[in-house]
Order: sequence, then structure tokens, then C-alpha cells
Amino acid sequence: MQTCLTILLRTACGVGALAIATAAAAQSEAPDAAPATGNEIVVTAQKRSETLQHVPFAITAFTQMDLERRGVQSLYDVSRIAPSLAVVSSGPGENNLIIRGISSIAGSAATVGYYLDDTPIAASSNAALLSTRGVIDPSALDVARIEVLRGPQGTLYGSSSMGGTVRYITNQPTLNKVEGRIRADLSDTAHGGFNYNFNGVINLPVVTDKIALRVAAYYRFDDGYIDRYAIDPTNYLAADPNAKKQNNVNTYKTYGARAALLIKPTDTLTITPSFLYQYSRLGTPFTFDAVPGSLKNPIQVRDIDETNTQKSWIANLTVKQELGPVDITSSTSYYHRTVNLIDDSSKVVNYFFGTPTVEPIAMYGSYRNKEFTEELRAATNFEGPFQLIVGGFYHHVKAPLASEIPFPDGYPYRNDVPFGSFSTIYAGTRNASLKEYAGFGEASYKITDTLTARAGVRVFQVNQSFVQTGDGLFNGGYSIVENKSRDHGVTPKFSLQWQATPDKMFYATVSKGYRPGGPNNPAPESVCGAAVAKLGLSASQLTAYGPDHLWNYEVGAKTSWLDHRLTINGSAFYIDWSKVQQQIVLDCGFNITANFGKAVSKGGELEVEFRPTRQITLGSGFGYTDATLRNDVPGTAAKKGDQLQYVPKWTASASAEYHDQITAMLKGFARLDYSYIGPANFLYDTTSPFYRRAGFSIFNVRLGVDPVQGPWEASLYVNNLFDKQGATDLPVAISADLPTTRRVALNQPRTVGVALGYRF
Repeated sequence: MQTCLTILLRTACGVGALAIATAAAAQSEAPDAAPATGNEIVVTAQKRSETLQHVPFAITAFTQMDLERRGVQSLYDVSRIAPSLAVVSSGPGENNLIIRGISSIAGSAATVGYYLDDTPIAASSNAALLSTRGVIDPSALDVARIEVLRGPQGTLYGSSSMGGTVRYITNQPTLNKVEGRIRADLSDTAHGGFNYNFNGVINLPVVTDKIALRVAAYYRFDDGYIDRYAIDPTNYLAADPNAKKQNNVNTYKTYGARAALLIKPTDTLTITPSFLYQYSRLGTPFTFDAVPGSLKNPIQVRDIDETNTQKSWIANLTVKQELGPVDITSSTSYYHRTVNLIDDSSKVVNYFFGTPTVEPIAMYGSYRNKEFTEELRAATNFEGPFQLIVGGFYHHVKAPLASEIPFPDGYPYRNDVPFGSFSTIYAGTRNASLKEYAGFGEASYKITDTLTARAGVRVFQVNQSFVQTGDGLFNGGYSIVENKSRDHGVTPKFSLQWQATPDKMFYATVSKGYRPGGPNNPAPESVCGAAVAKLGLSASQLTAYGPDHLWNYEVGAKTSWLDHRLTINGSAFYIDWSKVQQQIVLDCGFNITANFGKAVSKGGELEVEFRPTRQITLGSGFGYTDATLRNDVPGTAAKKGDQLQYVPKWTASASAEYHDQITAMLKGFARLDYSYIGPANFLYDTTSPFYRRAGFSIFNVRLGVDPVQGPWEASLYVNNLFDKQGATDLPVAISADLPTTRRVALNQPRTVGVALGYRF
């Protein structure tokens, strides 16, 4: 393994030097500087097919080859290479997305839309954020591309797309070709162990030109790199010096399959049923305990095995019918996700109740998310200057949740005060539901051959409700709460696009984004009415909070130069966010979510790709986001001018790839990738030792060969070349957070591996 690393280092340095030298001499090397085809990636961000360079808003798209060459395997990996996208990750399947600084840890819904094809897969109910620990992490297997849409997408994508939308687009069956692929990925992680990933795809025409089946499947296991110690019984902030250490506890096992059947009974009708199943199991959270652990010594100090299992399946039926110049699409989906987890509450009970010793106590959580989605839309393809998309949308969510902290068998303080008065430490349920109805439309008109105007609008209504019960010591006995909320509104969008030349396009956009409100855990008005009035809020805030919304003002350009060898895309934005959903601690002792104050996010993105010769491709991306509060937030440590949580001001990425013919029968490539994520604030409380995380950089290197004629392919890679460790999340505990110690997530250490593939 050390020999492989040495070869990689030497080759990467040579490739980097060659790329710099060639770029400097590109203008004088006319024979090698062949015209390029430019960025001709076709996307469906506006729910119709068009090239990336003609979409009039900021969007980054990565093809299947891009994802493989960059070593992207997770949603967090995407954030390393997409400007202004931050993925706050505490492990696989435990991600929260932020685009352009629109970050909030309060409320019932996310601030970024998240889709698998046409199916929304973001947590979207008032129970979802309590227990799913973030959104699903779909496998990148057989993904045609990933699209990152920046800025509000409220017209076509609806609620939660305030900051933008992330879309995974899968490969569809091919009617007239048998093809397939098998891949194996074997690697070793520093401070950890051996990892392996096997996957395959096959496409089979069943009836030529009429029916085809495509099936993809994978199995992946990653060894852990965090060790665990038992808690010192007399000091919850220390490890037990007499207990045996458990190595590499944060293992990750996942497997799944996707099947799609394409039926084309006529030239104008396609019917595509598909089904996806994904299972994942975390041996323990991908976090260390900040006391006594650290980034240099990432250890857990816990008494309980904290396994987390997730099972997800998505069934979809997409029907497309061409009626002359009108394409009608119906997408019907059912998404089911189950999460079962165990959380160590030993420290929490010891801290709050002052027991003489720390005893092993577990919290058990079970969560289900059931979502039905239907979207019906029509898109025109008229010969004239006018085009239109109109549609309707329905989304129904049920999200039952149950959690419990039972007294463990043989608990020595079971009959002591205050434990003796209760049958359990905590037991609770929450049954939440959401129904969203929307109608939308977007029209474009070509004023001249080069100037196009667009206008869109979405009208929506969101109904939410929940019934919550609680019991036990932590809850102060039995309680039951029922609550409902209803939101409705309109989100418009306007844009102007000027195609100055075939290779240079400029645009300006004004758009509105929204996020639904929801019912609160109601605090009694008799107790908390005065506290709410003191903040200038109405008494109704005790039972429900309203939607927050924002206006985005954006200008940008997409340009190609030097016969398409140089592509430069840039954008600048200003976002005014009103009635921000905030988690507030009232003077009466209750917590509520309330709409309080404003925030502003301003910045820009720049993406550059340069091909100085046939063999060399250089790329870079930069994002700057200055997202701040416009007022103090009572009941919190947040002050006017504070940076919003988890938002780095700077993100950057760069890449250099050299590819060439090695022999008459063999092609090869070498690639170096760099990514930087700037520092960000975890908390508003500047006195907390967990207030801020540092920025960090990651280097990845990959070498590969691909036969000119033949099925085999191979690559050798090193991810996180210099073994840089950085914090990626400060997740909120399931039971309770303590001021003296917190869980901190970190990235994967240096991983060296080899990938082998066979195509047919």
C-alpha cells in the first residue's frame, strides 16, 4: 500500500506541473489546442431538456463520469465540488443541506429541496427533523447526473426550495441495447481498516423497441476509524481506565437495488414504473465526544452500542404522453423510510439528576416517514416564441414517531428520589401529518432573437397536524397535546435572459421562496402569555408559527471563450429573508418556534473550466456567502450581525486532469482534486467551547486506465491525501445536550484504494 501511495504522489506532482506549464503555453501551442465541444451537459432543471449553458440561473451539474473521476460516493462529497452548497453531515444518511447561506435549525421543514428524479425525498413534516437525523443518502450507482440548483426554486419545486434544490437523476432503460457493468472498489482507511464496494448494472431489452428492463444493485461496507471507551463511573467526562477499548466502531454497511421498466407502446407514449430499496446500518454515530476526545484524538466515551438502521424504498410510476407540441407528464410516487436507533443517555441522566455513579442507560427511537406524491404537468414545444409549463402538485406525509428511555434492569437507583415516583425515565409518541396542494405555471416569451422573458407563479396550501404524548420523569408525568396549522400563499418568479452571442448569455432573476410553518408544542398562555407579549409576538405564536419567506435578486453570466476551450460562469445574489423561523427559549421556561426578525445573505459563485490542450482539463469553483442576522433574537444568544449557523463564507474547489493515449490499445488519465470549506459557526453562543469550527482543505488523487477496445477499466486513488481532519457537524442530541461535552462529527481520514470495472 505504501508503494502505491508513493507512485500516486509522484505522478500527481508530475501531472500538476505539466498542467501549469501547458496552460501557460496554451496560446503558442496551436497544433495541440484542439477545439472543444464546450459544456454540452443536458439538464432538466426547468422540467424540460436544455443545455446547461442556456439555463438562466445558477446551476452546477455533474455527469456520471464526473462523479466517478472525482470519487463522489455521498451527498457530502457533492458539497466539496459545488459552489455555495454546504452539507452538514454527521455520517452517512445524516445530512442537512444549505445553499447560499439559507440555514435554519428550527422549523418543520428543510430549506433546500431534495429530489430523486421527480420524487421529493427531503424530510417534510413537523416530526421529520426530530428523529431522521437528516435526509437519505442515495447511492450514486447508475446516476446519470446530479444537478445543484442555486437560489429559490419555489415556482417549479415548491416548499423547502428556499435556498435551492439538489436533484439525483438516474439512468433510464435503453430499448434496443444489451449493456451492463460490474465494478469492485477495495480500499483501506488510515486509523481504521478495510472497505469494499461491489455493484453492477444490466440493461435488457425485453421486446425490441417496446419494453426494456434496467436493474442496478450494490453492496458496500466501510470499516470505522473512531474508537470507543466506556464511561468512567465516577466522572462522566472521562473514560474508564479499566475498561477495554473497542476499535473502529463507526462502521457503515449499506446495500440496495433499483429496477426500472420502460414500456413504449407507441412512439408518443412511455410508461416507466420503478422501484428502489436501500438499507443502511451505522455501527455507531460518526462522531467523537469533544470532552475528552478531540479532532487529534477522535474517541467516543459511551456505555451503550448506538446502532442506527435505516430502510427506505421508493415506488414511482412516470407516464409521458406527447400530444403534438405538448408533452404531458404524470409522476406518482410512494416513499417509505424507517429509522431505528439507540442513543446513549447515561451522561444525561447522571448530569441532570446527580446520581453517585454513571450507569448505562439507553434511549430507543423508532420513526417512519410515509409520503405520497403526485405531480401532473404539461410542457409546450411550440414553434413560435411562446412556451409554457403548467401543473398541479399533491403531497401527503404521515410521520409516526416513538421514543423511550426505560429504566435498565438492575438500575441501582430505581427506588430513590426522584426515580421512584415514575415507571419510566421517558416515553413519548408523536403522530404528525402534512398535506400540501399546489398549482404552478411558468411561461417564457422570446421578445427578440436574443432576448427572452420568463414569469412563473406557484399557489399553495399546506395543512399540518400532530398528536403528541409524553410520560415519565423527564416529562413530569403524562401529557397529551394536539395541534394544527394551515399555511397558504403565492411564490412568483421573473427573469430576463439575453443571449448576446451563441457563446455568451446574461440573465437577471427575481424570485420568491417559502417554507411552511407548523404547529408548536404549545406552552400555556396563562404561564407564557406575558413572555410572548414581551417579545412583541402574538399569543397565537404559542400554538403555531407561520411560514418564512425570502426574495432573491440575482444576476449572472454563462460564457464560452477560445473556441469553447474556456468556460466561465458567474453569478451574484442578494437574498432578503423575512419572518425567519427561530427556536426561542421563553422567560417562562418553555421553548417554542417563532417567526422572529430577518436575515440577509449576499455573495456569488464563479466556475471556470479550461482545456489548454487536447490532453489537459483544468477546473475551479468558488463560492462566497455572507449570511447574517438583521436583529437580535430574544431567548437565544443570537445577536444582530451574527453569521448564520453552519454557513462558511468561502468554499473553493480546483482540479487538474491529464488524459492521453498510452498505447494503441490503452488510454490513461491522472487527476488531482482540491476542495476547501471555510470556517463556520456551530452556535450563536460565543462563550461556548463548541461555538466555531475551523476550515480545512482536502486533496484527492486518482490514476486510471481505460482500454480503447475492450471491456476492462481500472483506477488507483487516494482520498484525503494529507489525512486532514475537520469537523463537519455539531449534531443535536436525541435526548439532551450538555454544556460540558458535545458530539462532533468529522470527515473520513486518508483512504487508499483501487477500483476495477468490466463493461459489456
